Amino acid sequence: MNVYLSFDYELFFGAKSGSANQCIIEPTDQLLNVASKHAIRLNFFVDSGYLLALEKYSKRYSSVAYEKQQVYRQLKQLAEAGHDCQLHIHPHWEDSYYDGNGWKMNTDRYRLDHFSDEQMQEIIQSYFAVTKDVCGAAPIAFRAGGWCLPPWDKVADTFKKLGVWIDSTVYEKGFLEEGKIKFDFRNAPALDQWLFEKDPMIQDPIGYFLELPISSVRFSPLFFWNLYVRGRLNRGLHASMGDGVPMAQPGTKKKVLTGYSQQALSCDGYYASVLKEEFDKRKKFGDDTMVVIGHPKAQSRFSVQKLDEFILSVKDSCTFARYSDLQQD
Repeated sequence: MNVYLSFDYELFFGAKSGSANQCIIEPTDQLLNVASKHAIRLNFFVDSGYLLALEKYSKRYSSVAYEKQQVYRQLKQLAEAGHDCQLHIHPHWEDSYYDGNGWKMNTDRYRLDHFSDEQMQEIIQSYFAVTKDVCGAAPIAFRAGGWCLPPWDKVADTFKKLGVWIDSTVYEKGFLEEGKIKFDFRNAPALDQWLFEKDPMIQDPIGYFLELPISSVRFSPLFFWNLYVRGRLNRGLHASMGDGVPMAQPGTKKKVLTGYSQQALSCDGYYASVLKEEFDKRKKFGDDTMVVIGHPKAQSRFSVQKLDEFILSVKDSCTFARYSDLQQD
């Protein structure tokens, strides 16, 4: 089985973005240390709008110039070490800015379909170009920010032109309509990968695009009660390394504490505790692929420890793969 450990390389998008050092640089270094220890490679979906913002505001503020230097240096280092850098688009960077003290996030236009068709093409092309330039290789895989896939018929030709032929956004039975976030994967195939052409939800055996979905997990309320209790009892172990604030999602906490929920398989925080169990299930059923999502900003001492243990326990019975390996096939 191929296991893809993928991480969205980004700041927070709530009232406080957090610092690049604590949200990105330091936790990514810890992840890279784990990967080096086990001689495996990771996948990073790089928030390309952030890279463009660093470029723009580094010309005005020395603090951003330093931030840019640190982020660009790390991205070059991880690319040189053989880790993947792929395309991650959060288009709200078009409206966000640096005010001299920090990043001010404007998420009114959070999804690509909040922009005109022409603007969507321009965003994809410019975000692709900066990722290629900074990381040294053209991305071939895409992940939509906040799981908010754009209308594929409006972006397919642009992705084809750029050579981006893999999507890794969908997760089985995923659904959310909360504020600016909107996605519905409830009709997606119950498969660990499939080809598609016009719609990532519809399998097409001769489609140009490959959907490599994030693996999906059904959680009981008990899991989240454990998560919240453990976080309160041992904050030093379970606190996120990032120093920012997530986007508000009113009502989400109540939903997960009172009913079953479908979530993307994650290695963030306490979620990392289920990695081995989920791997064993997929191995038993003969799945070829398991895709794990994570975020450097949401790592904790607990999650890094659990990720290390997980890799050690399964590395002899699977391949830790990169999206770029599929290009070579």
